[in-house]
Amino acid sequence: MAPESIEEAIALAEANGDEIITSVAPPIEESESPRPARLRQSSFGNDMELAAELPPEWTLRRFQDKVKPVLREYFVSMVIEDAATQVRELLATCPSPDEFGVLAMRAALDSGASAQPLTVDLICKLHRTQVLDTSALVRSFEKLFVTWEDIALDVPRAPEGLLHMLHGCILGGAVRENLLTKLPENLLTVGLREAKPEVTEMFEGVAEELKKFKSESTRSLEEYFVALNVSEVGTFLTELNMKFFQHEFVKKAITLSFTQPNLDSAREVSLDLLSQLTAQGVLSKDDLQWGMTRLLGQLDDLALDCPRAVDLAVEMCSGMVADELLSVPFLRRCRLLRIGGATGLRVIDSAQRRTPEYSKRHLTTAEFKRELETTILEYFNSGEEAEVGRCIRELSPLSTAQSAEMIRKIMVLAMERSGSECELALKLIVWLCRQEELDADAVENGFDEMYGRMPDITLDVPDAEDMARSFVVEAKKARVLAVDWSPGC
Repeated sequence: MAPESIEEAIALAEANGDEIITSVAPPIEESESPRPARLRQSSFGNDMELAAELPPEWTLRRFQDKVKPVLREYFVSMVIEDAATQVRELLATCPSPDEFGVLAMRAALDSGASAQPLTVDLICKLHRTQVLDTSALVRSFEKLFVTWEDIALDVPRAPEGLLHMLHGCILGGAVRENLLTKLPENLLTVGLREAKPEVTEMFEGVAEELKKFKSESTRSLEEYFVALNVSEVGTFLTELNMKFFQHEFVKKAITLSFTQPNLDSAREVSLDLLSQLTAQGVLSKDDLQWGMTRLLGQLDDLALDCPRAVDLAVEMCSGMVADELLSVPFLRRCRLLRIGGATGLRVIDSAQRRTPEYSKRHLTTAEFKRELETTILEYFNSGEEAEVGRCIRELSPLSTAQSAEMIRKIMVLAMERSGSECELALKLIVWLCRQEELDADAVENGFDEMYGRMPDITLDVPDAEDMARSFVVEAKKARVLAVDWSPGC
């Protein structure tokens, strides 16, 4: 069976004794699905992780204000147990592990060389105790990779400090060695000038391999925009045998489309190239995601030579979402990490507005609740189950909690109105189950939630318990609720 993530591919290669930098990873995609945005896993994490947001009562500033004193105290006291406990408790309240990784490493860069091994020790300890997972740390490093030049304006020795921390995290098992292949070429060049010998030894050869790949792939892409031969490009990438650098190919395919005479057709042939190579298993989900983060991180520089770069990036990004090459949760995570700064955020926001049918699938909690209530109330007015089904498909995939909330909301909103709405509500629940839009577990969970909130519901609907019993009886008759189900069972 082909591995689902680049990390699984690396593990397999290591087990087989293959060279990490130059080995060919097995195809990342599942053979039955050529659409990488629909796959569950990449080195950035699965879409459920990427879609997660800060709890409603938290803001990014509040989280940062809680983390920074912990790090300052740790750098002075060097008591790792106390720091790890505080971070663990904070992340349990406000899960934002990638933001913590960024804050911790940035604080270490600001504090100097002595703080950097302390930070590596803390990160590795949190990783071993499963407080920080590898995907979150990959996202943290990528945020620092794409902003290293800005950081170096304030901290001139930031490049070698960042490489030293990456080296330590690899040795500590917090991230895999293949992350070396995602380092930007200019960061490698600057960072290795004064790096320690053990760091230089680990990174040796990566810069040369990356430079070779960029040169070869640029030549292939220039030929593609003339000949439009996808098969030739696919054969080239396969024979070049440097899969871990292919994010650079994705980025270059996009940026070269910005310089062609006919921009509209160039964008289309670029999207077609990425789509076909993905369908063939030549490009992976990782290639597309890393390629996009690098594009977002370099937009300000690109705009110096190509004034329309931002607008063209919006078109390309929205096209990749519409073609299911990128997922909305991935873009939302890029936004939460502020990849590309203000310019990157403009591109992400504009791209999502241009693909509302895809963005709707991954609404925030508050947006989901509003959308759900509007959909149900419109159904009570129209009685059209098919329209509700269409809305659910736009919102899919629903989490278990969202599916249960939908069932509960249908019943509670009906109970707040009249008997006719209750009949419509039951009719809708049955229809959704018959059409397999929602399953039996969602119905049971929805009934469980309704009874769990019954004390609050009866404050607004005094007859709520009698109405709920009617729902139970009718749902069992319609065989959408198990006959042995009972409240609290």
